[in-house]
Amino acid sequence: MAQQTGLADQENAAAAFARIVGPEHVITDEAERRYYSTDIFYWDETGVAACVAQPATAGEVAALIKAAAALGFSVSIRGGGMSYTNGYGPAVHPSVLMDLRRMNAVREINLTDRYVVVEAGCTWAALSQALKATGARLAFNAPFSGIYSTVGGALSQGVPGTMGGILGLEVVRGDGAVVHTGAWSRKGQTPFTRQFGPDLTGLFLGDSGAYGLKTAASLTIDTAPESLAHGSFAFESYEDMAEALVGLGPYDFLPRRVGLDPFKSQNAAKVGFKEAVRTLSDVTASGASLVSGLKDSVKMASAGANFMEGVKWSLHLTASGADDEIAGRHLGLARAICLKRGREIANILPRALDAKGFSVRGFLGKDGQRWVPTHGIFPLSQAVTVTKAVQRFFDDHRADMKALGMWESYMTSAQGGYFMCEPSFYWVDEVSPLHLRHLPSDEARKFKKIKANGATRPYAQRLRAQLRDLFFSLGAVHVQLAKFYRYRDAVEPETWRLVKALKNVTDPDHRLNPGNLGLD
Repeated sequence: MAQQTGLADQENAAAAFARIVGPEHVITDEAERRYYSTDIFYWDETGVAACVAQPATAGEVAALIKAAAALGFSVSIRGGGMSYTNGYGPAVHPSVLMDLRRMNAVREINLTDRYVVVEAGCTWAALSQALKATGARLAFNAPFSGIYSTVGGALSQGVPGTMGGILGLEVVRGDGAVVHTGAWSRKGQTPFTRQFGPDLTGLFLGDSGAYGLKTAASLTIDTAPESLAHGSFAFESYEDMAEALVGLGPYDFLPRRVGLDPFKSQNAAKVGFKEAVRTLSDVTASGASLVSGLKDSVKMASAGANFMEGVKWSLHLTASGADDEIAGRHLGLARAICLKRGREIANILPRALDAKGFSVRGFLGKDGQRWVPTHGIFPLSQAVTVTKAVQRFFDDHRADMKALGMWESYMTSAQGGYFMCEPSFYWVDEVSPLHLRHLPSDEARKFKKIKANGATRPYAQRLRAQLRDLFFSLGAVHVQLAKFYRYRDAVEPETWRLVKALKNVTDPDHRLNPGNLGLD
């Protein structure tokens, strides 16, 4: 396909798309098209969509795909715009980018059969709020960025520990056909279970939108009451924290395990988790019951004081149970593991995370520094090996990073049998319109003044690719594959043949999100 789109071609395409979704839902302004085509990071090879279309129904999505095919356009798919692996940046031109956020309805909440049907453009925060009104909740943890990230985007990119809770999908294939998976695929049946024939639901999860465009999903919900207990622990080294996570591996009653490096530990109340701490402060002020002394600590934290003074590596846990006694006993088992190598500290942060649930403020540094994460997922048994290798990587690059004003920070998590290491890079650089639209107005005005950093940005791009390649050499797997992680290089040749064959079936013209998963 041609790399540039002529004005006449763009006008013809916009008119064709407008006949489907209405002219007010087709965007041709160049600045807006560039905004919608950009994600959290810098991608030199990514172009700008010729048009942005905003469908409201699966039927409109199908019609748009067929219209794009007639025009010779590729199709990119955007949810909340929280990608940092080039998930929706157009790679083949001309292209139309579909913004799915108008498809945001919660179609059905079925408390008896324990599922909710939600459209792909609904945010996780909006879904959680709709469920809360009925006394229900998701039966798994939603993404922390769920205040903006959408259900369809997360299911396309993959969320560790969550995919088992997806019961069925409504998907539009590359030829415009609308299909359903799981029990949803049976004529006249509701999407109450995933088990019905081949697991076609799994086919479209974590596909980065390469196999089909998800328009709705059926998710498992839970209405059973549950008590929570919280614990936080400090460690002198990353290895000690990793050893504790290995020891906690058999304990499935720990739905949240968040590890922070010294930088994040010291800045938890200042950025990233600041909103969560404020929310906990509001809950505390409302008279919620907390252990003796914690209310004063929460007030101190909400005022910006460092409630983890002197903490290096920290691990924050939530334990669940049918009642307070059981949740407390579960936390006691976890505490015994953590105290073998660490010490207990005030449990403000895990309480705050459960009170708030969602935030995106952490996608910039405290003073507006650019941020981008890179992760690797490993068997839990390899946790300590990975921590040593990653620290060596940063030690080897420390002098250059310091000279260019760049630093790293880690988040670590584990669940079941996996260990996820997610270092992030920070440096001073121009803040993009994508960031500015998601920030409070006062911060947006301040950070908009930051100038472009032509010296550090190329280094950040190279260093991030080198970290990705280190994870590759260590045998990592990933979620949010998109165009960044080396999926094609990683999988076995026969698996790759199957991946390509499935693409030929679900998207025969290779029109949907070309470049994702390494598929052209």
